[in-house]
Amino acid sequence: MSLGPFDTLIGFFQGIANGNLHLAGLFILLLLLAALEVGIQFGKFAARRHTPTDGEKSTVNFATAGMMGLLAFLLGVSLSMASDRYQQRRDSVLAEANAIGTAWLRATVGTGSEGEALQRLLRDYTEVRIAIVTGSSDPAKSEERLLERTNALQSEMWTIARSVAERSPTPISGLLLSSLNDMIDLSLTNRRNFHTHVPPYILRLLLTVSVFAVGAVGYGFGLVGSRQPVLSVLLLGVWTLAIVLIIDIDRPQTGEVRIDPAPLVWTLQGFGPAK
Repeated sequence: MSLGPFDTLIGFFQGIANGNLHLAGLFILLLLLAALEVGIQFGKFAARRHTPTDGEKSTVNFATAGMMGLLAFLLGVSLSMASDRYQQRRDSVLAEANAIGTAWLRATVGTGSEGEALQRLLRDYTEVRIAIVTGSSDPAKSEERLLERTNALQSEMWTIARSVAERSPTPISGLLLSSLNDMIDLSLTNRRNFHTHVPPYILRLLLTVSVFAVGAVGYGFGLVGSRQPVLSVLLLGVWTLAIVLIIDIDRPQTGEVRIDPAPLVWTLQGFGPAK
């Protein structure tokens, strides 16, 4: 179902959210304030046409409470989805760091000069993976370039490990191939987790219900002739911060709430000084 101009507003909001988070928060706050004011004006108009009874006011309050309850539920669901994805990213970064560390240790056993070459490549690989997790505004370190570098290093390491296994098919060389395979698989898992977000329709629904629920609150204020400006601004401010937090958590490489690359950094430090 299309809501016409409102759909345009939602699309505009999504465009802002992908760019500047502070502008997105300001947009949400202004939109909710506008919805509140429209609701107040409708409430005043209804009160001028017909003086509401206590029963009618109670009915409006009941309906408004129901909408706010639904809004709180949607906010909780959205925050839970964003938090789950945040935790998945943290876990996959840790798992990948462990896999890289295992590959490094196995490259030191019985592989001769190939092991040293693998260790050098693993050091470079870990630095690239750290750059991917932290994100960068430098065009030379864009995600696309870093992923290309990741694939190139993976291919080079696999070629070396395969030659070792073909020349000396021992349990050690087999374990080395297995650890490299796990490391490559986890890089894909990590990429998937960093590109899995809260579904856009959930955020659209959250924003849509927020506008209508706040409008209903404004209608109730207008009906009784009381604006409650301080409480209204506090409510809308807190609600805006909650929505912005969901968006922020859902942007692991560009927002304020980012994934800590510490496990990868510690793994790199464990390699010791470069030779």
